[in-house]
Amino acid sequence: MQFNLFKYPPIVVSIILIFLITGKSVQAQSINTGQYQYLSPVPGAKMIMPSTGIIIRYGTSYSPADEKSINSIIVKGDKSGIHKGRLLLLEDNNTLTFKPYAPFKPGEKVTVELSKIRLTNNAYTPYLKYSFTITNKVLHHKFNAAEYLGSEFPVKKANENEIDAPVILQDSLPADFPGYTVSQVNPAAGYLFFAPFSWPPINPVYIIISDNYGTPVFYRQMPSTIFDFQKQPNGNLTYFDTNTGIYYEMNSKYQIINTFNMQNGYSTDVHEIRILDNGHVLMFSYDPQVVGMDTVVAGGNHHAIVTGLILQEQDNSNNVVFEWRSWDHFKITDAAEDIILTDSLIDYVHGNAIEVDYDGNLLISSRHMDEISKIDRTTGDIIWRWGGIHCKNNEFTFVNDPSGFSHQHCIRRLPNGNYTIFDNGNLHSPLYSRATEYQLDEENKIAALVWEYKNAPTTYSGAMGSVQRLANHNTIIGWGTNNAPPGIKEVGVDGSLQLSFTFSDTTFCYRAFKHDWDSGVFTSDKDHLSFGIVPAGQSATLSFNLTNNYPETVEINSIFNRESAYTLQQQLPITLAPQNSVTLSVKFNPETEGAFVDDLHLRWETEGQRIAEVIHLNGYTDSTYLGIEGNIVPSEFFVDQNYPNPFNPITKIKYNLPHNSFVNLRVYDILGSEITTLVNAEQPSGNYEVEFNGADLASGIYFYRFDAGGFTSVKKMLLLK
Repeated sequence: MQFNLFKYPPIVVSIILIFLITGKSVQAQSINTGQYQYLSPVPGAKMIMPSTGIIIRYGTSYSPADEKSINSIIVKGDKSGIHKGRLLLLEDNNTLTFKPYAPFKPGEKVTVELSKIRLTNNAYTPYLKYSFTITNKVLHHKFNAAEYLGSEFPVKKANENEIDAPVILQDSLPADFPGYTVSQVNPAAGYLFFAPFSWPPINPVYIIISDNYGTPVFYRQMPSTIFDFQKQPNGNLTYFDTNTGIYYEMNSKYQIINTFNMQNGYSTDVHEIRILDNGHVLMFSYDPQVVGMDTVVAGGNHHAIVTGLILQEQDNSNNVVFEWRSWDHFKITDAAEDIILTDSLIDYVHGNAIEVDYDGNLLISSRHMDEISKIDRTTGDIIWRWGGIHCKNNEFTFVNDPSGFSHQHCIRRLPNGNYTIFDNGNLHSPLYSRATEYQLDEENKIAALVWEYKNAPTTYSGAMGSVQRLANHNTIIGWGTNNAPPGIKEVGVDGSLQLSFTFSDTTFCYRAFKHDWDSGVFTSDKDHLSFGIVPAGQSATLSFNLTNNYPETVEINSIFNRESAYTLQQQLPITLAPQNSVTLSVKFNPETEGAFVDDLHLRWETEGQRIAEVIHLNGYTDSTYLGIEGNIVPSEFFVDQNYPNPFNPITKIKYNLPHNSFVNLRVYDILGSEITTLVNAEQPSGNYEVEFNGADLASGIYFYRFDAGGFTSVKKMLLLK
């Protein structure tokens, strides 16, 4: 029996698939699979979950409006027989998915046949036939903190090089709130997002958004350990709850608006979720399977449980549009040397980060392989493999970094085309961890280390960790399970320490991020109150309107600010019904000479939760102090990416000097030969721009190296003629 697939738009067809039983088994042969762009499961795949769906992408758009197209799909298990299911043509008009109503039987071979689908170019898809095998035993991965943290931690040691006079948080917080101290010099604006937890576990835990002084503008008590609390590009917040095994999405009002979990029968992993601009979601699953390791390595366990990695992309309707399995592309023996392949439990991949590269393809970090892999998002093929000296499949030559990275976390692509990685360094000798930035020449397979930060004294973080480059070129580093404070650092381009969050000896944090943030619960019509010049002993008052955007009544029952020169003129509590507003005023009354910069936190505090709206305050007693904010001398060394890039034949390079320095700026070709010296002189502090003319050079990749005041940076530029 045949059916008209595209009769009723939108195409959501419940189909009964009838197969003519001949009494003979269907041969497990593949026909025309190479003519299709992407198939999932891949032909011949083994250990597939019984609840799997099927994805078929030909590479040319289907013709959904063609009433004359008669199309058929047959999905048959050699134990379970023909499967009914739901067939969808997805939003790209190029991908078909079939989701069976009932799961397949363990250990059975499944055959897929597809024929006669009309395309928009009036051609037809070729007949397709292939098969895959369902796993014999379904095992689900359950989060186990010991897997991520290890069984022992050294006691954290005091860091002699920390900033003097740390700011100790003086705020009214719950008795079980995680303890930390803060040291700062000149951090970037924004708020830190993190979810610290204790080891051994102590509940409850908190998700936290904090200002640079360590004062939380939001916290919420959670019943179990939380991983990967962060702000997504769509402006919402996500976190993974280790108790439920689900990712949650919250809006700016801190309301849960969505949940995410893996499809096709896979459990959801804690390490990463990425919500993309088109609303699609990327997630991991850890996939434990029983493997006879005695057939893989000498002395292997005949019934070992080996954990693979599954990557899924889901669309806005939670349909799986792309699935990638390590079983199909990696070997178990690709694991690094410290992964014991004769054990009964083997985690040979341990994926921990997903990134979308500049060309739309995917980067994944495989910690236990010491590898970053680039995956073709259209076909699922591996484009390249990159790792340190312990990576068995590295294709790149490292420049300025002979060992490369080891057991890394948090691969991220920067706007300048470079990549940052938190290098845990588990196989470095001696042990150390660091934040790194690399330039990749993908064509010539060259990886140049252009920036790194190592803590002093040396910090080793055996697990977890993150690196985030900020808009002002500072870097946020989450040190994971480090054995020396701090837990979170912000450093300048020259390595200068700008911000430090130091946790207690038994408190750790998977990742840390800094973002701009505005709560949508109750909002002020003014972000800043600038009082200007008010002589000491006199006062001035400014007002603002506060509006409740929440569907419930809000009670402002607490305020916080650091400077006694500022006082809120209204008495607490202040009750606001939904959509109602109130006018509030702040008095500035400086008693001494100076500049007074402060933040007023207006809070709604309930049991286990704080929500705050922050209004920035500034005032001065005379023009001398007012001039402080107008200082344009750079605070740190910095060299920018050349612009334009690519260029033909002229480009410009900008750099900053915080003080008088001898500057050397040179250009090199891809082989390291010097092309020209652009600057070689003593220069005063300030902002500079240098022009480079490549008229006499051939098209290709060039590097420029900037040295000043002990700061060095190397960047890549591309000349195209």
